[in-house]
Amino acid sequence: MSIFNQIKTNGLIGGTLLVTGCCIGVAMIGLPVMSALAGFLPSSVAMLLCYLFTTATGLLLLEATLWFDGKVNLPSIVEFALGKWGKVLTLALFLLLFYCIFVAYLDGAGLLIADILSALFHYPVSREIGIFVCVSFVAVITYAGTKILIGLNRVLLFGLVISYLTLVSVGIPSVREENIAYMDWTSALATIPILFICFGYQNIVPSLTYYLKKNVPVIRFAIIVGNLIPFFIYLLWNFVILGMLHSDNATFIKEANIVSDLLQNVSHSASILFFIKSFSLFAILTSFLPNAMSFVDFLKDGFKKYFHQEEKAWILYGFVFIPPVICTLFYPHLFLQALGFAGGFIDVLLFGVLPATVILIGRNVKKNGRSLSDDRR
Repeated sequence: MSIFNQIKTNGLIGGTLLVTGCCIGVAMIGLPVMSALAGFLPSSVAMLLCYLFTTATGLLLLEATLWFDGKVNLPSIVEFALGKWGKVLTLALFLLLFYCIFVAYLDGAGLLIADILSALFHYPVSREIGIFVCVSFVAVITYAGTKILIGLNRVLLFGLVISYLTLVSVGIPSVREENIAYMDWTSALATIPILFICFGYQNIVPSLTYYLKKNVPVIRFAIIVGNLIPFFIYLLWNFVILGMLHSDNATFIKEANIVSDLLQNVSHSASILFFIKSFSLFAILTSFLPNAMSFVDFLKDGFKKYFHQEEKAWILYGFVFIPPVICTLFYPHLFLQALGFAGGFIDVLLFGVLPATVILIGRNVKKNGRSLSDDRR
C-alpha cells in the first residue's frame, strides 16, 4: 500500500498541516524586514539552508523517539543519552525558548483581537482583554485534545491561505526586477535567527509520532512536506515584499510595519488592512495551537514523576500559559528582544546539537545490543 493510500487511515494530511501550521507563525510578518537588507537571492539561500537543517534535525528526533516503546518527549530522550543534567539543560532551554515565543504570540494576538473586538462592539477594548481572550481560547482548545486541535488547525490554515493569496495577488503587479536584483551576502547571516523560528516545528515531532501511531513513512512525509510548504510560502512572500521595496530606502526597511505600508500603498485601499490583520492572526494561531500542545506534552514527560496522575495534569497548563501571560502584560519588550537570541543560539542547541548527540550515543547503544530500557534504569 502506497503512502498516498494511507492518508485517511493514518492522518497524513492532518499531520502534514500540523507541521506547516507550526512553522507559519508571527515571525513571518517580520521576515521581510530582516531579508530586505540582504536581498532576495541571499535570503533565499539562507532560507534553503535553514529548511534543510530543520528537516534533518526533525528526522533525527523522529529516529530517537521511535527507539522508545512508550510515549516520550525530549526530556526523556535526552536523559537517556546525557543523563539527568542533560534533562535539566533541555528543560531550561525549552522553557526559555518557548516562553519567549509565546510572549511574541500573545503580544501580537492580543493587539489584533483587541482591534477586532473594538470594531465589533464599537467600544474600545484594551490589549489586556485581547491577551486574556487569546490565551483562554488556546488553552481550551489545547485541553480539548489533539483531534479537535488538528481539526480547528485546518480551518485556521484555510483562512490563512485565503488572506495570504489575497495579499500576494495585491503585491505581485508592483514587483520590480531591479529590487529583486539587489544582493548583500554579508547581511544574509542576520536572517538566520528569525528563519529558525519560521521553520521551527521539531518540538511537535514526539507528539506527532504518537498521533500518527508510529507510521514511519507517513511521519517522514509529514515532516519533509509539512516543512517544505512553508519554504515555498516564505519564498513567494519575500519575492513579493522585497520586489516592491527599493533597497536604497534604508529608513523604510527598518520600519516594523513595512508589509502593511507597502501593500496599502500599492492597493490604494484601506480594506487591505483587514486582510493583513486576518493573515497575522491566522499565522499566530496556527502556530500557537500546535506549540501549546507540544509544550504540554513536553512538561508531562519532563515532570512525569510529579504529575503522572491525570487529575493533576491541569497544573501543567498553568505552567504553559501563566508565565508568558504575566511577562506579556508587564515585560513584553524584554522577551521580544530575547526572541532573536532564542531563535539563533537556543534553537540550534535544543533542536540541532542535542538530537545529533542523542543519535550518536543511541546508535552506539543499539549497535552494542543493549536496550534503551536497560540504560534508563
